[in-house]
Amino acid sequence: MDLSCEENMQVSAGSTGRDMCVAGPDRALDRDPRLLGNLLALERFHALHTDYFQHVQIDIQPFMRKVVTTWMLEVCEEQQCEEQVFPLAVSYMDRFLAQRAISRQQLQLLAATAMLLASKFRQCHPLSVDLLCAYTDNSVQPHEVRQWEMLLLQRLNWQLSIATAFDFIEPFLARVPWGRANPLVRTHALTLTSVCYTETEFLLVPPSLIAVACITAAARGLRVRGSVSELCALTHTSAAAAELVARHVERVLARETQPQDPRPRPAPLVKQPTDTTQLPNTPTDVQDVHF
Repeated sequence: MDLSCEENMQVSAGSTGRDMCVAGPDRALDRDPRLLGNLLALERFHALHTDYFQHVQIDIQPFMRKVVTTWMLEVCEEQQCEEQVFPLAVSYMDRFLAQRAISRQQLQLLAATAMLLASKFRQCHPLSVDLLCAYTDNSVQPHEVRQWEMLLLQRLNWQLSIATAFDFIEPFLARVPWGRANPLVRTHALTLTSVCYTETEFLLVPPSLIAVACITAAARGLRVRGSVSELCALTHTSAAAAELVARHVERVLARETQPQDPRPRPAPLVKQPTDTTQLPNTPTDVQDVHF
């Protein structure tokens, strides 16, 4: 049995001195036969069954979710959060929105609170409340985030362990013979998964199916010989359904990577602060993102 530690204990370049050590994949865990069963059970338990834009939310529109999730992704990337923080935060936000209607002015507050909870749950050094408020141009106040943290926990029934598509990537790649043929398959699959979590079209798609589709699309783009049927056999899903989602992932990627004409920024979702003399830099809007 290999008990060696492969973690890099060096502080990452450009960091502020805090430990940015991230553990690598645990191959023994990824190949454990109980892992997929537990993940699929979690997926079924926390599944979204209805489109909350049609049945719950009145003031919030799908494009607003796109803007705020893109902002969440950029914050997580800039703060070098662990890979699981972003999809978990989006999952928390979606499950809250499926239960309670809020105004568009509260959407970024909910997103910041979800990132706070996800970072506490998934990484050693959580994002601070003050930092998250700074990323909102101080339109969200620290006391609001702390109040909404308890509200979000209550709505989630304190069940923070939610299976995301990121959780399925490593187990899937460890169980197919071509999964380790090219290390870029994992990297590209995770990137595609992040894009899917910003798109409303994938709101009701199970995380395991998103993972299968993103791995398939990544392998296809890298010319890695792989079979979608092998991945579908792991989750007992239809190969036709997986291929349909994979094609949609490819269309979304093509849409996001095509050149875009400069356009005026949309009106902000939150109120603007009155003092603009010392505003921190914030992530760009979704309209300005070029993959």
